[in-house]
Amino acid sequence: MVLPLGISSSTRRGNGSIVAEHCIRGTMRRALIFLVFSFSLVRRNGAFQPLTYASAPSFIIDSIRSIFGSEDASSSAADGNRRSELKTALLDESRSGGSVKDKRGRIERIIEDLAPLSPVRDTATSPLLQKEWLLEWTTEKEINLFSDWNISGEISQAIDGNKLSNRIEFKKGGFLGVSGELSLPDGGGDQMLRTNFVFSSATLDLGRWGSFSVPPIGEGWFETLYLDDTLRVDTNSRDDILICTPKQTY
Repeated sequence: MVLPLGISSSTRRGNGSIVAEHCIRGTMRRALIFLVFSFSLVRRNGAFQPLTYASAPSFIIDSIRSIFGSEDASSSAADGNRRSELKTALLDESRSGGSVKDKRGRIERIIEDLAPLSPVRDTATSPLLQKEWLLEWTTEKEINLFSDWNISGEISQAIDGNKLSNRIEFKKGGFLGVSGELSLPDGGGDQMLRTNFVFSSATLDLGRWGSFSVPPIGEGWFETLYLDDTLRVDTNSRDDILICTPKQTY
């Protein structure tokens, strides 16, 4: 799938700006601490000597901890609150009524804000991706056709190592399943979001009428823009969006 322009550009700018901000902030902190301890001299035994961390007055240490520690804590808390709000909004929108066409714009705007807050940077290589996922919402026409005709029940995708399995359960019994292999792009880049896939087999199970092997069709890639232990958001080489939550096992 090709990334929607609104998601792709802003997401990458968002991730880049966050990284740049942390780098600049970290550099400034290190520089300030260096200046405080290297150039704040104290006179001991008749000579000026550099002020070390161990010998620094407590008010200096407390001030540094207060300035930088509180900033980190408040920023992290704000990001966590915002992330939680956006996740709730995304799932509420995904599960609400309305056509895909009407909802796509609203969902894309939420994803643009949520993606830079992903706690996982290299989503394509994260162990969190390796599980069975339930589809909450998608723009894929072939999948939505089953839903629109009230044929499909649970729709899931399992990722196990380099194996991929998609499964559409039919309400009256049977399923459509497609399996394939996954790989990472050559080169990788500074952030691993993309996973390539190639389907190699497909099965159409019609319950009492039998099970049939059908030619698998499809290859492409998906990019996981947001990933944590309760939510996954993908776009793909067909300009589609997929929103998934983990399948609960009991």
